[in-house]
Amino acid sequence: MNIKSEKGVTLTSLIIYVIAMLITVTIITVVTGYFKKNVNPDPETYTFMGEFTKFQSYFSEEVNRDKNKILEIYNGEGTEQSYVAFSSGNQYTFVPNNHAVYQNNVKIASGVQTCKFKETNENGKSAIIVTLEIKGNSESTSQIRTTTYTLNK
Repeated sequence: MNIKSEKGVTLTSLIIYVIAMLITVTIITVVTGYFKKNVNPDPETYTFMGEFTKFQSYFSEEVNRDKNKILEIYNGEGTEQSYVAFSSGNQYTFVPNNHAVYQNNVKIASGVQTCKFKETNENGKSAIIVTLEIKGNSESTSQIRTTTYTLNK
């Protein structure tokens, strides 16, 4: 009796290997797609948040200074500048012509469409309500953020 050795790949096993590899590649592609979508930040949100964070860090430092007071607030109309002046000597100015907010002569936020300052009273302390509209990367997007900053006494 001569027994033949049947080593090798049959057509059925080849089809099963190809189907298994296609399923594996499909699963890896789907998982990679979800991963990339969740990891890549939205450029619109990133631009807005970056500019807002820069403004907020400077402005928060200003309002948290001891014995700092609001000297004057002016909200210009149209192409007029809006500003708030503090007793520390710093002035925050929104210049509509170049869409930027300045601390004295230093630009601290760009892409700003509008900026309004309003003095208010929060629990017996002086406070400022700041409304910023910052443009995103595309022409149609902008986000508005209103924040109340309470001054230290």
